[in-house]
Amino acid sequence: MRKSIRRILFVLLHSLGFVLLYLVVRKLDWGHFFELIKTFPWWSFGLGLAMLMLVYLLKSWRWYIINKAFGIDIPFGTTLTFFLVSGFLSAITPGRIGEFSKIFFISRKYPVSYSQSTSSVFLDRIWDVLVLSLMGGAGILFFFSRFQTGIATIVIILLLFAGSLLAVLVPSLFFRPAVFLTGRWPGLQNELVVVERLWKENRTSFFIPAFILTILAFLVLASIPVIFTTATGTSLPYPASVSAVAVSNMLSFIPVTVAGFGTREYVFIKVWQVLGKSAEVAVTISTVYFMATYLGSILIGGIIYLVRFRKHFSMKEIRKNIEAD
Repeated sequence: MRKSIRRILFVLLHSLGFVLLYLVVRKLDWGHFFELIKTFPWWSFGLGLAMLMLVYLLKSWRWYIINKAFGIDIPFGTTLTFFLVSGFLSAITPGRIGEFSKIFFISRKYPVSYSQSTSSVFLDRIWDVLVLSLMGGAGILFFFSRFQTGIATIVIILLLFAGSLLAVLVPSLFFRPAVFLTGRWPGLQNELVVVERLWKENRTSFFIPAFILTILAFLVLASIPVIFTTATGTSLPYPASVSAVAVSNMLSFIPVTVAGFGTREYVFIKVWQVLGKSAEVAVTISTVYFMATYLGSILIGGIIYLVRFRKHFSMKEIRKNIEAD
């Protein structure tokens, strides 16, 4: 009964994104929208996929560096494979189990503890939150200030940035309570102590390369809407695209949307309207951007899974182990 209730609540909560999507696009000129879609040059979509792959390469290299810091010796090719397949799983499953699948992949193939693999994946994810909050905060202060922004929004973004920065630089704030709470399990407690020590010893060495790689990956990602907007015969200032991508990605953390539906369109329309562009152009770019990033993850990760991964891990085995954990 509890599982059924949780599932119903999950569906109801995530359906709010589609309600928002309806409210955002209900007055859209669909004729104009479909005309833009039909005339869209699909070569630019291929370029968007290539840029997405570059984003994955940069983020995989960041995760490779972080793994090294935690004593997890995985070749870069394997790291990239794990990253791509986890993105594929995040795209095709509810609840975004992709991040958890990384923990399972590492612990299954390499002699490391779950504490090490979990901390590695957690820190890798924190870097995305850190840079998104930095870019999103800058976008709201310098670009979105053209229309009213609530104080609560700015406070939340500042808290996200401060929290993620503290997590990177002062891991004791999180590990000390965890060590105290695991006193009944000495084995787990010792693992956490070791991971905290490794995190502290290596935080300065991986901070700069991880920060640079995350910034580069985000800037490449933010370039995709610029290319797509240019392909429609209009223009988009790069800072505006940075703001749109950062804020829409941050809003996707809120569990009321599936694949960013609703929140992404809302942000894109607001940004394009500030620039004097029509909502139809904004939704066209939002749709193609979604296809390049979300469906691109399915395409790239799916191919890697079928070609290199399926013989090592079956989909049923992955899901079973992640749910058990």
